[in-house]
Amino acid sequence: IRRSVSCPRSISAQSPSSGDTRPFSAQQMISVSRPTSASRSHSLNRASSYMRHLPHSNDACSTNSQITGSSVLSESLRQLKTKEQEDDLTSQTLFVLKDMKIRFPGKSDAESELLIEDIIDNWKYHKTKVASYWLIKLDSVKQRKVLDIVKTSIRTVLPRIWKVPDVEEVNLYRIFNRVFNRLLWSRGQGLWNCFCDSGSSWESIFNKNPEVVTPLQLQCCQRLVELCKQCLLVVYKYATDKRGSLSGIGPDWGNSRYLFTFSNP
Repeated sequence: IRRSVSCPRSISAQSPSSGDTRPFSAQQMISVSRPTSASRSHSLNRASSYMRHLPHSNDACSTNSQITGSSVLSESLRQLKTKEQEDDLTSQTLFVLKDMKIRFPGKSDAESELLIEDIIDNWKYHKTKVASYWLIKLDSVKQRKVLDIVKTSIRTVLPRIWKVPDVEEVNLYRIFNRVFNRLLWSRGQGLWNCFCDSGSSWESIFNKNPEVVTPLQLQCCQRLVELCKQCLLVVYKYATDKRGSLSGIGPDWGNSRYLFTFSNP
């Protein structure tokens, strides 16, 4: 009959005899069941050293994934922040454009506004005269100079809003340039079309371009077109009053165009 006998600690720490037939795993379990503190520390150090030299492929993949994910997230947040900043600056630009008013030489903002309203209220009378002045009397060079009155004011205010030394750095200004070119299309027909029908035919330039224009940017462009229309009416009225006819702008146009200014907020 086999009895279960509790071995003293001194016996269990001894090496097994050569006649012991227990398997190695059982011997190992007995030999490490109660190791001394010195041997346990030595074993842990060896294990730690061994583990440090093992290739941790799963951990490396996980770390790389975390870094990649973090980089993508950071880039997305940066782009979002940039987009929000651009929208904010575009909103500020729209606010300024809405407050801009062209001033008739020698008249106040209010008087100039009344002058424009009078032409619009009597459009049936002025329509053919404005068309003749813009499309026939003015050549392409002088047409461009009329729109340059607006463009010069835009170039002045944008760097202050966007805090850039060069206005060409502003994407919105590059969009504005496309609008200016469209208004001068076909010897000024682009701008004249804005006085007819819905007046939005110029917006077709955005349908042929892969670049997406935001609603805010489109509103800025719409206000820009409105300023160009007002500018033409004021220049037309000035030329009519000064010469008593629609003879167009004379040789002194290079200087007189600076009489037309925009009041900037």
